[in-house]
Amino acid sequence: MKKDLISVLDLEKDLEDIIKLARTMKGETKDGLEMELFKGETLVMIFEKPSLRTRVSFEIGFTQLGGSALYISPNEISIGKRESVHDVAKVLSRFADMIMYRAFDSGNMRELAEHADVPVINGLDDREHPCQAVADLLTMTEHLGDLKGKKLAWVGDGNNVLHSLLLGGAILGMNVTASCPEGYGPDREIVAEAKRISDGTGAVIDIVTDPKEGVAEANVVYADTFVSMGDESSKEERLKIFSPYQVNMELFSKAKSDAIFMHCLPAHRGEEVTDEVMDCSRSVVFDQAENRLHGQKAVMARIAGKR
Repeated sequence: MKKDLISVLDLEKDLEDIIKLARTMKGETKDGLEMELFKGETLVMIFEKPSLRTRVSFEIGFTQLGGSALYISPNEISIGKRESVHDVAKVLSRFADMIMYRAFDSGNMRELAEHADVPVINGLDDREHPCQAVADLLTMTEHLGDLKGKKLAWVGDGNNVLHSLLLGGAILGMNVTASCPEGYGPDREIVAEAKRISDGTGAVIDIVTDPKEGVAEANVVYADTFVSMGDESSKEERLKIFSPYQVNMELFSKAKSDAIFMHCLPAHRGEEVTDEVMDCSRSVVFDQAENRLHGQKAVMARIAGKR
């Protein structure tokens, strides 16, 4: 039976092992070891939203694992408009061995996975960004060791990346506090699911509005854009509402003295984060970006049953 990665919940039993596998595969890549896990196979990458890291990491990652990757731009399919999700899934299943889909609509994501006969990986939708969470948790593990009992402080919008980090943190026993303006918090169902998982792992999941309270004694401070793709029409209003949530040195100093700073990129310097924080010695944003490659290689290998 095929496996898909649509939500971090799909990795609930495997997340720790996938992070370990990603670290192993990262070392193998650095040592120049050839891994032809996908020799003769093809990954189709469907993009409705643009991305630097998602496209490059998946394409290079699948190539490093011996396969070939095909990019499909937003105008080539128009899933659900020009052609039904069901038919796209069935057609691509005849051509490809794996599908990565970067979508606007989580409903389309789930429908594609339901009807595809090959594994489908969520490269981002409006509900979650599971591959980003894998790379983030890999990066945190490299810098902090065991994440159980450590504190991740999210500052800003309660978006898809936060949703995946809430679930991933809960699975690994990591405390996650999200500081979001009133009315901009994470989805209540996601929070409830994270708290359900945390009952068994000892994690503490908390949603607050005061960024100073949220960042206090954190091991990781995480920022993301105040204006996500699709929210451009409300940019000016959002920038006013979110301005107190900028991660600057004053706010960063509320965390532990050895706390690391993370951002999934692209960063809007001077909005959600200052240059001083982005470029400081405790910023690990480029380690984080690199780990998209290694995390996704591990995800693809595990989803396909290769490692």
